[in-house]
Parts: sequence; C-alpha cells; structure tokens
Amino acid sequence: MKKNYPDMRILDETDKYFIGHIFEDAYLIEKRNGEEVVHDDFYGDPSCGLISKNNDWAIIAGEHLTVWTRGKTTKIEKEDLRWIYALRTKDNKTVEILIDPWTDKSAIWTLDIATLQFKKVKDFEDYKEKERTDEVVW
Repeated sequence: MKKNYPDMRILDETDKYFIGHIFEDAYLIEKRNGEEVVHDDFYGDPSCGLISKNNDWAIIAGEHLTVWTRGKTTKIEKEDLRWIYALRTKDNKTVEILIDPWTDKSAIWTLDIATLQFKKVKDFEDYKEKERTDEVVW
C-alpha cells in the first residue's frame, strides 16, 4: 500500500499500519485497504511516530502530539510538549517523550496512553549548547 504514497517519509510501521508524512501532512494508514485512519497537519514536519505492538494505539509527534486509540484521535497542544524529538515505548501503555534536546525546555516526559496523562520525568540537558547530531542517546 505504501506504493500509493511514493513521496511519503515513513516514521513507523507494523504489520497492520504505517505512520508517515509528506512535508507537514502526517498520516496513519491501514495497510490492508489504504484507509487514512488519521490525517493531521503539523507546523513543520512531524519528527517521529510510534505504533503499539498490538496495533491498538499510535502517536505522531513534532510541534504537537496526536494520539490515536482505536477510533478516537486526540490532538494535544501543550507548551511543555512542543517540538518533540523522539518517542519510545516504556511498556504496553506508557510512552516516553523526548523534547528537542538542544532547547532550554528539553526534558523527558511519560504519557499514559489510557488516560492521556503526562508526567515530567526529568530535564534533559545532555545536548545543550552542543552541535546537532542525528543520534541522541537518552
């Protein structure tokens, strides 16, 4: 199904879905039928995406955060959670979020997928005032 989107940059995929973007337009697409499950627009390109192993939730992130959970899409625009750089799964229902490591607001947050509650874990200053790099260890 990805052949229908030749210009799309893939952010994550599972056997059932893929997340990708064409510039500032981001999509969660069901592979079987090509259905656009989520279509969201970002200010700037989205930087990352994550789909759960069992395909029951997905996140697209960048300047803001969009969470899809089985039929419901929630757009989260909080000042502390702007400019998300990376996502990773902590467990089946918790995602860790890294805010741009080169800014003053860089931090690691957790998101509970079921409740959409955020919690700041710690500030992240390892890359402040350092040259940008493609690989960030967090």
